[in-house]
Amino acid sequence: MMLVSSCIPSVNKAYKGKTFVYQTNINIKGKLPGYKKRELSEKLLNQLDDSLKVRVLSWAGLVKTYVRPPLFDTTNIGRSRVFMNALLRSNGYFQSSITDTFNIKPVNGKNRVYITFNVDPGIQLKIDSIGFALTTPELQELALEHRNRSDLKKNSPYTIESVSNEVDRLLTSFRDNGYYKITRESIYAEVDTVVAALIDPTLDPFEQIRLLDSLRRKRDNPTINVVFKQREPKDSTHLMKYYMGNVSVYPDIYLLEDTTDQKRDTTTIDHFKFYYNSRKFKLPFIAKNISLDPGALYRQRRYYRTINTFNQLGPWQNVDLELHERYDSVPLLDATLKLYPAKKQSITVDVEASRNVSDFLSNGRFFGIGLNFRLLDRNAFREAIQTSTNARFGIELGTNLVQTLQASFSHNIYFPKFILPWKLNQEERVLSPRTVLSLEAGYTNRREFFQVPSMKASWGYEWISGRIRGSSETPRRRINWQYIPLNFEYTSVRKTDSLKKLEQQISAYRFAFNDGMIISQVLSASTTMQKPNRLTLLRARVEESGAIFGTIKKLELGDLRRFVKIDAEVKHYIDFARSSLALRAYGGIGIIYGKTDTGGVIIPEYNLPFFKAFSAGGPYSMRAWQIRRLGPGTATLYEPRSDTAGIDRFGNMQLEFNAEYRFNLTTIAGIKVASALFVDMGNIWSTEFNQDTKQKIPEASFRIDRLYKDIAVAGGTSLRFDFDFFLIRLDWAYKLKNPVFANENAGWFHKLDIGSGQFQLGIGYPF
Repeated sequence: MMLVSSCIPSVNKAYKGKTFVYQTNINIKGKLPGYKKRELSEKLLNQLDDSLKVRVLSWAGLVKTYVRPPLFDTTNIGRSRVFMNALLRSNGYFQSSITDTFNIKPVNGKNRVYITFNVDPGIQLKIDSIGFALTTPELQELALEHRNRSDLKKNSPYTIESVSNEVDRLLTSFRDNGYYKITRESIYAEVDTVVAALIDPTLDPFEQIRLLDSLRRKRDNPTINVVFKQREPKDSTHLMKYYMGNVSVYPDIYLLEDTTDQKRDTTTIDHFKFYYNSRKFKLPFIAKNISLDPGALYRQRRYYRTINTFNQLGPWQNVDLELHERYDSVPLLDATLKLYPAKKQSITVDVEASRNVSDFLSNGRFFGIGLNFRLLDRNAFREAIQTSTNARFGIELGTNLVQTLQASFSHNIYFPKFILPWKLNQEERVLSPRTVLSLEAGYTNRREFFQVPSMKASWGYEWISGRIRGSSETPRRRINWQYIPLNFEYTSVRKTDSLKKLEQQISAYRFAFNDGMIISQVLSASTTMQKPNRLTLLRARVEESGAIFGTIKKLELGDLRRFVKIDAEVKHYIDFARSSLALRAYGGIGIIYGKTDTGGVIIPEYNLPFFKAFSAGGPYSMRAWQIRRLGPGTATLYEPRSDTAGIDRFGNMQLEFNAEYRFNLTTIAGIKVASALFVDMGNIWSTEFNQDTKQKIPEASFRIDRLYKDIAVAGGTSLRFDFDFFLIRLDWAYKLKNPVFANENAGWFHKLDIGSGQFQLGIGYPF
């Protein structure tokens, strides 16, 4: 009924007897790939005259209402064609053609107009060569020296945007070498004669026809030459090299405060002159974070680095860096750095709904609700050292409503620099360095199975790497790094009789649920790649435990767990006009090589401890299965047996692929309602033994020739309510391929019916 009703739009009765625009379509012809046609169509829709754009509101998906639809006028079609032709030419389509048709259909006394633009963009112009012809020798030398950083390449598509970006890159390069006052008016791009004339809007129509004919001779492979040139400056100072002069610093100034106040104390540290009212900050610490050196050549990237550094440190709410010209024996720039302090401390209390993606105890994959208390100090020890004290109480929702209780207390200290025994000279490649000391104690009660007190301490480093090339302090390719050289965790497991009984049935539980000590190193990295309408996120993590301390025999045969755990994730998002496609691939493996002394008998360990193991199922993983209820492999160790079907499963390896097609439905009282169609594929694998024969169960272990049989497939749909600051997700998923029944039609559609789906409640997107 909703679908049928949504197809019956309504128009105000005031339009009765009038002719109005009801629908405007753009049809892209030619040999362009499908995704390029969609991108071009979206751009052309934005070029339509406002009088051809139709605004539609829907209420609960039941009724579509046209909001003041524009009256039809053929003049607006001609104007829209002019705008669309301009966009096509700016994107290198100089052989395009646009035709239009419109149909008038009387409906209930109103005349609806359906407009269609048929667009054949032709062949996109490609760049044949890029040159630099700057009259100032120093600028010409800089342009040639850094030309390898240009995004303009031979045979790349010609667009006005790409040429404009190249002009910006040149200006950034010049400003990074002292040319403080050079402006965009100083540099321009000249293209070959034919195209340059076509771009001129004042061109005589007959001359335009002649030039178009010349251009059409290269129809099969149209190319263009681009040369960057220099205009004569209106002001000779635009071509002067500037050097840094005096640097004045106000570390504790307040808004609207007069900097000329003579009551301030003054001092000079490292050639920087400080004007201060209080002792809130250590002045040598501030001096170390200023990247502008008096007497040095002005470099724009150092200007932005200074601003960004103080913005990211935390104790200041606003940062202002002013430059003033002064002419001495050489042109100088005097700098005034004004720092406006923020509140030193803050307390926050919040309720959160969260998911975790890795470890079971503190980062297991489940849906949970928690209450957090946080005390933040932004300027401990007067050196922008941040301390964060957190207390958390949470519950995990599962089959028995409250499945797990958790409580934790943590204290983190963030030093805004690397604390190392040696000096690191990588200023151009290392951004936002931090040293992190973390202390944490926790308690987990998994009802009916175990109680786990735990403690954790770590010392690590965080930073962003990437070479600076832009007009700000942001590198082209940012990689966020974290390295923890020392991570200590200890977990004590207090088992119930239910868990001890399960250990007799499932061999993996005997190795997983034991007291565990982790002495590990962790290295992780993540980065983002963005293109128009596309976003890709990459993440990788490696953790090894016991490689060094495991050489101590007492630790190796005791509680120390020795393993290497590797996992990686790729997320890719493609945005369309009213929908999007989200893709995710995840893989992880644990390599276990430790040993355990069980009362004089030394046996090898086969599985990761449960708080480091992989698991699948729940609202953020394989959604047709409950939390940690999938796997391992095609083993029937847990299912279809009723006594172990509801038991958590853990693995040493995991593969998963997820795809979602997301689309909007409507808006209800300001709340955006959306939906999605999704597919989940994956499984976990572990090392399991038959309790009777003591033989390894091959169906539980990963083998490439069994991958098709082992992979589980889920599919379903979703209803989502977006409140802007959080999203509630209701998923309904079916087990399309269940590996437990791999011997029956390969597990496909086993006992599948309308009521056999799995409901999942989630907060936020699944990935």
